[in-house]
Amino acid sequence: MGRSVHWYHLTWPEIEEAASGGAVVIIPCGSIEQHGLHLPTGTDVLISQGLAEQLVLAMPNRRFVLAVPITYAVARPNTPFPGSISICGTTLVALARDVVAELLRQGFDRILFLNGHMEGAAFIMEGAELALQQWRNGPAGTDRAEPRLVWCNWWELLEEEMVADILGDRWPGWDAEHAGLTETSLMLYLCPGLVRNFSSGDHRYQRLPYKILNWPPRTRPPSGSYGDPSGANADIGQRLAEAVVARLRQLVEREF
Repeated sequence: MGRSVHWYHLTWPEIEEAASGGAVVIIPCGSIEQHGLHLPTGTDVLISQGLAEQLVLAMPNRRFVLAVPITYAVARPNTPFPGSISICGTTLVALARDVVAELLRQGFDRILFLNGHMEGAAFIMEGAELALQQWRNGPAGTDRAEPRLVWCNWWELLEEEMVADILGDRWPGWDAEHAGLTETSLMLYLCPGLVRNFSSGDHRYQRLPYKILNWPPRTRPPSGSYGDPSGANADIGQRLAEAVVARLRQLVEREF
């Protein structure tokens, strides 16, 4: 990527200069939870961070800083599987609030959340809203322009028609895509060395139009993959990633 834009690679003067220079801070968001027999527990984080890195490469004339990802999230449905770590929703709200408040305090006013995990979305957005409200009520809110915070789930940038064209009749819909075709293909493109053999596994489970607490075994597949990853490949992952990045470029140009 050339000169690193990762927050934890930068010195404090470099971060100070990035803030004063109008850099867009990208916060990749994900989870630490099981992703079937073939994908690592950090899949959601790795995909969102990988797409963020692809965006930086695609826009060399724009200034970015890649924040340390928000990794731990609400992931309760997958806690029956070893490796899944779920935190309380109030903890995630507080974490997001404090991180965003710190970014605003340091002068960053353009923040893009690039999310890879649905269950954490509402809690992180609530935390960001609280931080923004805190900023408005503080001294900085009187002499600085309103910060721009944008939330984006990467899969919502993909048109259904395009996904159906790429995946054909194997496309089960987003509600069945945990460790399925799209995530596996993206990982084969972004982090191929972390993908294990995905040719086997029981992906069957009972799909219900409602939720039962505490998530009975019949509502989760034995393999942990809510969609069959068979047929996933790096070429599909590249097409998906390029489509997401193209939409992200439009988003950055429009909103920042």
